[in-house]
Amino acid sequence: MKRKITILLVSLFFVSFNMKMAAQSYKSQVLSFYNYAFPENYIPAGYYSYGVKLHLSPDLITVFIDGEKKGTRPPLSYNEFFKEKDLLRSIIGTDTEPDLKGHHIPTIMELGYTQRDAESKDHFILDVSIKNIAYTANIKETTTNELPFSYEIFYRYDAVYKIINSLSKEVVMEKSFNVKEQTNVSGSFEGFKVAGKTRGEMVNYLTANIDRDLLYNQLVKNIQQNTRVRLVSWVDIEYYQDSYYFSRISKEDKNPIFLKLNQDVDVLEQWSKGKAEPILDDALIASNGEFIEKNSLVIKDESKRFQDETRLKNYENFLNKKKVFTDFILKMNQYSKELDEKDKGQKAALWACYINIASSFELLNNPKSSLEYIQKAYALKYQEGKVRSIEEGVKAREAKRNAFFDAAGEIKKDVNSQYFKYLTL
Repeated sequence: MKRKITILLVSLFFVSFNMKMAAQSYKSQVLSFYNYAFPENYIPAGYYSYGVKLHLSPDLITVFIDGEKKGTRPPLSYNEFFKEKDLLRSIIGTDTEPDLKGHHIPTIMELGYTQRDAESKDHFILDVSIKNIAYTANIKETTTNELPFSYEIFYRYDAVYKIINSLSKEVVMEKSFNVKEQTNVSGSFEGFKVAGKTRGEMVNYLTANIDRDLLYNQLVKNIQQNTRVRLVSWVDIEYYQDSYYFSRISKEDKNPIFLKLNQDVDVLEQWSKGKAEPILDDALIASNGEFIEKNSLVIKDESKRFQDETRLKNYENFLNKKKVFTDFILKMNQYSKELDEKDKGQKAALWACYINIASSFELLNNPKSSLEYIQKAYALKYQEGKVRSIEEGVKAREAKRNAFFDAAGEIKKDVNSQYFKYLTL
């Protein structure tokens, strides 16, 4: 009987302990915000206008079945669905420019596009080539089916980008994208097959029909939709939506700091969904000037430096975001000073504060401060896998930004001045 009572008491202890730990645990929350992403490289100093030249390969499109060449198709060419001017517009056009009339449309880094074939020291040619196009198929065998041989179809091509000095014709920069995409085959033509009895049957079928059923249009659509996207990832600043981790502490524990922490994250979540505008604590902001200065949270309105309407709007959104996150960071930092890491429940809340601060700094393109708080989270030896995942994201973004800086942390002298407005946000 005594042994049963002991077992019961131990069981109740573990139930109580687990309930307490559950009440003290964090709750991960992924919130989406628009943010600036920095490119892999940059347009060198001295260039302020550009022209565009597009090249479609004159070579035949090659057909490969299981790695073996099985024929060719006519070269890619412009037609009523694939127009050179539309592809050009996808590279240089903006939301506010309906056509290619006039000169100096501000687009890539707000540089001036011109149709004139100018030759000057501040002008370069953006040369884009689509080459090495091929249609490929892989045949698969499944022994359990009545028709055991099926297939997957892909198209592939190389998109080669060059920045060419208009005077010397020197290739200043070059980047190749090797594209391979699986096609969506819906079977809208007579004689369509999804599978066959023998491998030879499927080889013959694919040799004749690999480019049927809108394959050509899928290739064209990929080129049209992604030519500018790839250019932007290479040399331009992009404003895009991404996800960031924020954390709560369980609301079951009535610790007032936990509740305030959760309320602040709730407000941030509502704001991220466009449902509410946070109320800023001006007194808190005013009393933390040293922290704001140290962590690059000072807000300098450089809107006059943005000429393009879309870029200006994105910048103004960034300024508003910086104000909101400055307020949020200061609140999290204040709570962290009131928490005791020796208490298990408070340790989880302290971890949440550090993670929230780190994610906020990452969102504001301040990897130095973000990594500082990531190290504080690591020191707690709590949820280290999650911390590591966040750290990897920060370092990946930092690597892109570091393309602009030298070993001493100074902006490289050969960086085009148009990037400064983004690098000094």
